[in-house]
Amino acid sequence: MEAPIDDDESIGALEDFANQKFKAQKKGAFGSKIPTKELLQWQKGALKRGLLEQTTKSAANIFKLIQSFMGDRPHKEKEDIVLVQQLLDIAIIKEAKSRETRDEIYCQIVKQLIGNPSSPSIHKGWDLMCICIQYFPPSDVEPYLLKWLQCQFKRDKDPKIPEYAKFCIRKLPKIVAEGSRGRVPEISELKGLVDAPFKQPVFGVTLDEIMEAQKNIDDKAALPLVLTVLAKAVLDLQGHQTEGIFRVPGDTAHVTNLKIQIENGDYSCKGLLDPHIPGSLLKLWMRELAEPIIPCDFYDDAIEAAKQDDEKMAVALLAKMPELNREVVFYVIEYLREVAQPDNVPKTRMNINNLAMVFAPNFLRCPSEDPSVIFNTQKHQQTYVKHLITSLKREDLQ
Repeated sequence: MEAPIDDDESIGALEDFANQKFKAQKKGAFGSKIPTKELLQWQKGALKRGLLEQTTKSAANIFKLIQSFMGDRPHKEKEDIVLVQQLLDIAIIKEAKSRETRDEIYCQIVKQLIGNPSSPSIHKGWDLMCICIQYFPPSDVEPYLLKWLQCQFKRDKDPKIPEYAKFCIRKLPKIVAEGSRGRVPEISELKGLVDAPFKQPVFGVTLDEIMEAQKNIDDKAALPLVLTVLAKAVLDLQGHQTEGIFRVPGDTAHVTNLKIQIENGDYSCKGLLDPHIPGSLLKLWMRELAEPIIPCDFYDDAIEAAKQDDEKMAVALLAKMPELNREVVFYVIEYLREVAQPDNVPKTRMNINNLAMVFAPNFLRCPSEDPSVIFNTQKHQQTYVKHLITSLKREDLQ
């Protein structure tokens, strides 16, 4: 099968990897070798063996799941999203230690997207790619996958594909850095992730992107709605008088459902009973920002101010930051002061020191990946946030 002209570059992005890692496969009565380009293209029939030389027996079943979800193969499940859950179960639980299995999954998805004659199937394949890239990382194929994703911006025949690719490129470094999720998501969670690239960006993007995206909801809001809504929800649920607020995690499934709800543009927070749920999501939102609220360029100066135990130096640094960052920092600090009021502390057991410790990693992001460096800077991050809580005033932002 010859590759369509617009798929040549896509194949080229992965061809070197395929030549190195793919298992030689043959066809026909005389056992002629299947060309690499053909192995990298959509196929209608079953895959008898895995693409990778080093892979597991589950490869054929993985391909069935992918084909079935994309609509290229019939299945018996009531909802096709169940097939995604089964695929994630293989990658996250059953073969969690197999780097090859995860690469096999990504290679098979890409294979079924290259030269695919059906637009609905292509869109389903991209939905699957976008979900997988949020739950487990590729391994050896990662740089080739990135190159392939970058090629997809040239797909002007289908305006959805560049949006899918943009989403995956944004999520790829995050999942590679953090590693696989520790659990298989519930069906309701997976349903909320379908079409994620086309929903309002709230998590994992910059403050500026959030403000631009929320204009269609409230063009007069001076701060990210996700921040103010979640902060208010914690207080409305008496979080400021709840033991362990911001330290005790909320139920994972409920936190995820609230996240999906907000990503879908629903900021109502109705039906919540546990303040730990919006509290956990608030910290997650801060932690997942593409650029921390105290920008990386100011990290070293913040740590230096903490090392010198200099409160004036700590707060003076804020005046140099972009206005939006200053306002978000000030809002969060004022909010933490309210939580840390003397009347609340006996109930929450979260004084200024405790809150500084919990929130420091959400304000500041250590640029080093060295565990010893990260460990040694933690106390300085906490000191810096504590200085802000105890000393920051509105006039310091001018």
